[in-house]
Amino acid sequence: MSGQSRAERLARVRDVQEKMRQLEEWRLGEIVREENRLLENERELLETLGSQSLMHGLFLEGKAAALRRNDLALRQTREQEAAAREKVTKAQATEKRIERAAEKAEAVERAETERAELLLALEDHLAARSASLE
Repeated sequence: MSGQSRAERLARVRDVQEKMRQLEEWRLGEIVREENRLLENERELLETLGSQSLMHGLFLEGKAAALRRNDLALRQTREQEAAAREKVTKAQATEKRIERAAEKAEAVERAETERAELLLALEDHLAARSASLE
């Protein structure tokens, strides 16, 4: 990366990390929506079990199987959600570390620039003073 300072490179890495965090948050949101869909499906299945229809007994076994499948999917979704939350947390921590490193690099670069400017001003002052004494 020719010509780029450390602070500029870290700022670019920070931007990429921010996008990665946003992607993980989006994935987590999708999993939460899927969990809500499964919970709604479970609620609907349980409501139909309570109906007192003459045909109720014919569909009881099918509904029970559907509830078992839904419960399995819900458990898997909750496991995915826990993993996704952990990824989001890690992505946030990484983003914060990179952000702090970029801020520190910017401060160091500003200090180095200021130091160079002060040294140049000092050299100019000393040169002007030396010329006036001659």
